[in-house]
Amino acid sequence: MKKLKITMLGAGSGFVLTIARELLHDPVFARCEFMLMDVAPDRLAIAENAVKDVLAKGENAVTVKSTTELRPALEGADYVITSCEKNRYAYWVHDLRIPEKYGVHQIKGENGGPGGLIHGMRNICLYKEILTVMSEVCPEAWLMNFTNPMSILCTYFKNCFPHIKALGFCHQVHGSFGVIAEQLGWKPGDLQVIAAGVNHLSWLFDIRLKNTGTSCMTEFLDKVRKSQYWKQNFPNIPEQSLTLEVLNTFGMYPVGYDEHICEYMSFFSEPEIQQKFGLKSLADFYEGLTQKKSHTLETQRLLGKNYSKPPFPADPDHPYYAENPCKVIAAFETNTPTYFDAINIRNNGAVGNLPDDVILDVPGLAVGGEVRSIHVGDLTMGTAEICRRQTVLHEMIAKACAEGSDALAIQALSLDPYVNSITQARNIWHDYRDLYREELTTFR
Repeated sequence: MKKLKITMLGAGSGFVLTIARELLHDPVFARCEFMLMDVAPDRLAIAENAVKDVLAKGENAVTVKSTTELRPALEGADYVITSCEKNRYAYWVHDLRIPEKYGVHQIKGENGGPGGLIHGMRNICLYKEILTVMSEVCPEAWLMNFTNPMSILCTYFKNCFPHIKALGFCHQVHGSFGVIAEQLGWKPGDLQVIAAGVNHLSWLFDIRLKNTGTSCMTEFLDKVRKSQYWKQNFPNIPEQSLTLEVLNTFGMYPVGYDEHICEYMSFFSEPEIQQKFGLKSLADFYEGLTQKKSHTLETQRLLGKNYSKPPFPADPDHPYYAENPCKVIAAFETNTPTYFDAINIRNNGAVGNLPDDVILDVPGLAVGGEVRSIHVGDLTMGTAEICRRQTVLHEMIAKACAEGSDALAIQALSLDPYVNSITQARNIWHDYRDLYREELTTFR
């Protein structure tokens, strides 16, 4: 078996340790090179020491290297795992504050709404360099992305760098259903789900208990409707009361927790409704993070510091909660068909009433050197339209940024469910464009 080079860009993020743990024992990773790259030397040093401590517990003799330079990190890479962006929390505050000036109030603004649009554009400009260098020094490598907005970035990869093999990884479906299982009295992994939709807004088609042949959807929904965790909010636990409201309104269970699903649902943006469901803008929270002199949450995790651990999952290091890139690598390298309950790829018929070529978060099978989508069925009329609108916006945002088109950016903002007028759209875009002129490198 060949010696692999796996490169992690954004190695100072919280994902690096879960990747390292997956390299410990599988023979596929024996004597592989794990290259860590981060532009921040202090975070890179912390990550390198933490990764070496983890790998010392395995028998695979993985070589760990590090660099702050992109090109040497990518040269000869077989797989490139990315979790990187610039000034994450500081920029996030502005992503929310600017629309607020013009009457557009978002809760999170990471993947949807005006905040998702500008977040996506900044990261497209960041990834353009990564993809360009990959095309030159490791054109056959797989790009395995964690960075958000996942659907917008993967749409850009698909349209503008079609020769780069790219996959989008998110623990939303897998991870949230481990937590949900615990909240409802089951164990992580007891619930096997079939879900599909836009990243951070999948919809539950079916759910079964492990090792059983029949659906437990009725039992699951009954437990959800009776559980305290879907009726009231608790400190340090993701809100789910809005999730219950959406289930009762649209007849399908939305996967993604309240703060994520409401990014795509402007009909929950009224202050009275947000107050009812205990939702509020996260701008103050992000602003607090930027003002702290201590390390970011990601670095605190690397250092093993106490960062107010939530009650769920009870054991965040439980094997169920592991991330999936290394499982895909093992499937490719050994040609072992492997199922994944959610991965961001082309729809290709997984959801019958959405276009084949759009990026969705769908079940997939790693087989024959690629990850192939698995058909799950049709969404209901309402849920399909919520997702369809977002896929159109993601295509527009990717195209606007690739072409440096102010007109397309304003069109995308005008069509966003959170924006109510062309005046709002133009004002928001003007302020975004002015503030982020150094980051929006395709707009010159």
